[in-house]
Amino acid sequence: HEMREAAMLLPGPDAAMAGTAKSLFDWRRRHGFCAACGIQTEDACGGWKRVCPACSTEHFPRVDPVTIMLAVYRGGDEPRCLLGRQASWPEGRMSALAGFLEPGETIEEACAREIEEEAGLTVTAVRYHSSQPWPFPSQLMIGLVCEVDSEDAAPDQTELEAVAWLTRDEARACLAGTHPTIKAPPKIAIARTLLQAWVDGFEV
Repeated sequence: HEMREAAMLLPGPDAAMAGTAKSLFDWRRRHGFCAACGIQTEDACGGWKRVCPACSTEHFPRVDPVTIMLAVYRGGDEPRCLLGRQASWPEGRMSALAGFLEPGETIEEACAREIEEEAGLTVTAVRYHSSQPWPFPSQLMIGLVCEVDSEDAAPDQTELEAVAWLTRDEARACLAGTHPTIKAPPKIAIARTLLQAWVDGFEV
């Protein structure tokens, strides 16, 4: 099985161990040489770090922070949340918007920038919900729910090919697998956790 498929079949603790191993193997494969002097590094601490034999620089596995956010608009008849779709995903699959933090950015700033870049919306408030390690290969997903000031979302056509607004009832149907066109994120994804939390009443 490919790791993402396997993670959906494994019990939680086993999936966590497999994800840790995958992250370490990916890091070792991509960071075999010292970033300071270019010499091949050597394993240390059971593979949890690499040390340069020439300049003694220590290298550790990196984790890349990613904001993943469920945007919510409350200006209409009833609150709605925004999902987006990448062209490479299975037919009907939609998810929360996400993007890497950039140097010097706060979590809130990254959330606002990504929402503006991908959907053309302005974020007015952000609330943290939860986080999830995502070893594909080495992300930490920072789960947020944010409020936006408009429903005029426009996919950027670079990362997203489509967006959709869902009421709570529509999101509930999506999670139950009964929505006529939209499939929810997979059960292992924090995007599904955020969607479920909002359906259950989590607010910004």
